[in-house]
Amino acid sequence: MRKFLIILVIALSLSFVLFKEGDRTLLRQGFGVQADRTQENVPSISATLEVDDSRYEVSLSQGGNVYELMAAAKDQYGFSFGGREFPGIGFFVEEINGLQQSPRAGKYWIYYINGRKAEVGISVYQLKTHDVISWKYEDEK
Repeated sequence: MRKFLIILVIALSLSFVLFKEGDRTLLRQGFGVQADRTQENVPSISATLEVDDSRYEVSLSQGGNVYELMAAAKDQYGFSFGGREFPGIGFFVEEINGLQQSPRAGKYWIYYINGRKAEVGISVYQLKTHDVISWKYEDEK
């Protein structure tokens, strides 16, 4: 009986530690259940990325930008893009799905937000739910 009481006291003490107010993550992980607390209560949005005839539907955290949308499409769909980060200005896209811009030919990747030519860089524009981001390979105008 005494051995049972000692085991019970240890089990109750351990339960108290693992069930501390508002955080059950340790217990869940101990039983093989993953709890991603960073995703709890974080609103998400859905947006569409269009390039040529391809459409990529992506969900991401509210407050995400076009760069994050493109990175998520890369992870989820195999979409590819490349470019350079310019300090103080942001990221500039120079290649999408293997097609490089061509300054000699005057062809550049230009993006549109819901059909309107963007006036800010992709790391600046904060997406809203149901935004459609379209990339077009065209003459810079």
